[in-house]
Amino acid sequence: MKKLTANWGLKLASLIFAIAVWFLVTNINDPITSVRYTSIPVTLKNTNLITDQGQVFTVLDGSDTISSVTIYAPRSIIDSISQNNVVAYADIQELSSLNTVTIHVETNKYKDKIDSYVTSSDVVKLSVERKSSKSLALGATTSGALADGYVIGDVITEQNMVRISGPESVVNNIKSATVDVDVTGFTSNIGTDADIILLDGDGNPVDSNLVSMNIKTVRVNVVIYETKFVPVTYVIKGEPAYGYMSTGRIETTPESIQVAGRSSTIASFDEIIVDDEWLDISGMTGNLTNTFDIRPYLPTGVNLADKDFNGSVSVTVYISQMQTQTLDVSAANISVEGALEGYNVYVDTTLSDTVPLTVEGLRDAVGSVSQTSVTGTVSVDAILTAQGTDVLEPGTYSADVRWNLPDGVKAKGTSSVYVTVEAY
Repeated sequence: MKKLTANWGLKLASLIFAIAVWFLVTNINDPITSVRYTSIPVTLKNTNLITDQGQVFTVLDGSDTISSVTIYAPRSIIDSISQNNVVAYADIQELSSLNTVTIHVETNKYKDKIDSYVTSSDVVKLSVERKSSKSLALGATTSGALADGYVIGDVITEQNMVRISGPESVVNNIKSATVDVDVTGFTSNIGTDADIILLDGDGNPVDSNLVSMNIKTVRVNVVIYETKFVPVTYVIKGEPAYGYMSTGRIETTPESIQVAGRSSTIASFDEIIVDDEWLDISGMTGNLTNTFDIRPYLPTGVNLADKDFNGSVSVTVYISQMQTQTLDVSAANISVEGALEGYNVYVDTTLSDTVPLTVEGLRDAVGSVSQTSVTGTVSVDAILTAQGTDVLEPGTYSADVRWNLPDGVKAKGTSSVYVTVEAY
């Protein structure tokens, strides 16, 4: 017993020295060191504890990702693990009254050899709300510019509704859903799958990751039409009141219409013909003016190219009072059309060397007619018809003159000359 207790101070010192030597040797051979990993995802467990109550949650501030985790462990352990071995989770069972959940960090390898963990954050922050759902009509838009000479026709989505669900505050903030197709440079129809964009009341995009959607993309078909400008032609009916006439001038605004359609449809379409009962000028003494919608006069498959143009066209048909003028035309200005074999047929100026002619028409047109330049003709066939025979005997006959008059001028009444038939 005395041997055991003898020199006990020396023995204690020896023990302490041995422990110190062991500690030094251990740390020299396998010292504690550290490694830092970034962007460690946090797995949420038992989330059904929220969803089973008709609620949904949203992770706030990206708190389900730890910016950095520093692990302290012996060098041999540190060298044997990687970021893939770092596991972080938060159990909803630990949800606090502040809607935070503690983050637990560990490794799935050498867990018991790790000395400590130091994390940049230690809780996941949640927003927990009642779940809400609603359906939205799906709109469609286009962006970009087509090639010159082409316009967009119909833009059709193969589905016209989208259903969303998520936090009540987010769902209530979403007011519309749309898709957009870039048409830059296209000259033919487009069929593509487009992402659905959710918009708030101000038209600003809402992060679709905040809600769930029954569809996230939809097939969109964009019809592209070729364009061309075509004039408008009016079919005028009737005659103005006695003493008046149409000037032939028709003023229309716009003068031509840009139309759109499939290339094969508009290739042979060269004018818009307006043939309607309101274009009747019968009995009128003044201009006919009207404003109408051009669209009903477009053929099937042809549309207005400019969507900002509502099809309103104005037209004026000008009507003016006629002027009259009486002329004495030299009988020498009248020639004979046709011949009789064996006979000489001519206008006999010895019986009357002038022929009275009254012309009527628009002021400027009538004023341009000169009695020295007016010519006319008589027809042998007309004389035969008037005489009711196929043969003309030598003699003198009365024949109606057909006058050669400029546009906008017509003869008023009938003028006659004497035609002599003589045998050779």
